[in-house]
Amino acid sequence: MKNGVNLIGYARAESGLGEACRSAAKALQSVGVPFCIINFPRCPSRQNDLSWKHKEVKQPIYKTNIFFINADQLYYHFRLTNLKSEWFNNRYNIGYWHWELPEFPDAWVKSFDLINEIWVPSRFILNSISSKTSKPIHFIPHAISVEIPEINRTHFSLPNNRFLFLTMFDLHSTSARKNPLAVIEAFKKAFPQNDHTVGLVLKINNASHFPNEVNLIRQNIMGFNNIFIIDKVLSRKEVNGLMNVTDSLVSLHRSEGFGLPLAEAMYLGKPVIATNWSGNVDFMNENNSSLVDFTLKNIEGNYGPYIKDQQWAEPEIDHAAFLMKRMVDDIDYANRIGLQAKKTILIKYSPKNIGRIYKIRLNQIELY
Repeated sequence: MKNGVNLIGYARAESGLGEACRSAAKALQSVGVPFCIINFPRCPSRQNDLSWKHKEVKQPIYKTNIFFINADQLYYHFRLTNLKSEWFNNRYNIGYWHWELPEFPDAWVKSFDLINEIWVPSRFILNSISSKTSKPIHFIPHAISVEIPEINRTHFSLPNNRFLFLTMFDLHSTSARKNPLAVIEAFKKAFPQNDHTVGLVLKINNASHFPNEVNLIRQNIMGFNNIFIIDKVLSRKEVNGLMNVTDSLVSLHRSEGFGLPLAEAMYLGKPVIATNWSGNVDFMNENNSSLVDFTLKNIEGNYGPYIKDQQWAEPEIDHAAFLMKRMVDDIDYANRIGLQAKKTILIKYSPKNIGRIYKIRLNQIELY
């Protein structure tokens, strides 16, 4: 069996997990590590990102597997034989896993039996998983790079000559965690409904699957004609373009495993406003972003995999509103934050830098 890496995951999926797999491909390619990709299509996201199709194979070629399939799905699909046992045999198996709460669920520990070690993109996830296993865990962040298309605001029917905030969320990731209603509330506190110097853009993924949640959002923005909804499906190129033509990304998340859109907006030099808690604080600080105060609260109900009695953050709406207003009123501040953001991501999270971390670990276990 040859030295190199089989990336097994949602390589075509238009989602954060799909992007994680594709970012690994960029990292490995940038440092010359041989790799192939096995696309695993069993997820709810659209499968239209074909950027790495030329590297796809049907069977693993190399002696190392990296599974970009989270712990809740890995054992489940192994048991159903969607993931074939011969793929695992006589190979070194790495699970590259995401999770968004302080405690890793006991229901998923069976997946540890399938792998030799775990890689995680944030220290937050590392702390969560390390209490449940003695297997090696390595902190290896995502590689960040964004291709900027020639797209302007008119493409999205958005107005020119005003400061536009953007918040993006996938309803499959549960809106309770992504917390878009808090962004709407903060914007409404910061700016009057007839203020045409500013705007808030809500980019909703998988809106058609969750009509009730979309209706709730529409009710919350009634009367505010400076709040715009984009709920149609956009290509990856269009998403990049949307981030590029808006002025600031806002995320009042209750929890993030990593926070890919935040890092991508920072790569584009955008000043980001975000909750000062969970995975994003690895790459965000008061010099390169606007961090929102929060209190830790017990989760009151069950929201998909996020079950009650764990904790997550409740961002302070008034503080978020203050920061949004500051971003508009003090352009020097916004520019300074955006410039530092871009530097952070370009220096620390480039595909080449992350690729080197991959290479060092693969060398340590004598697999490259």
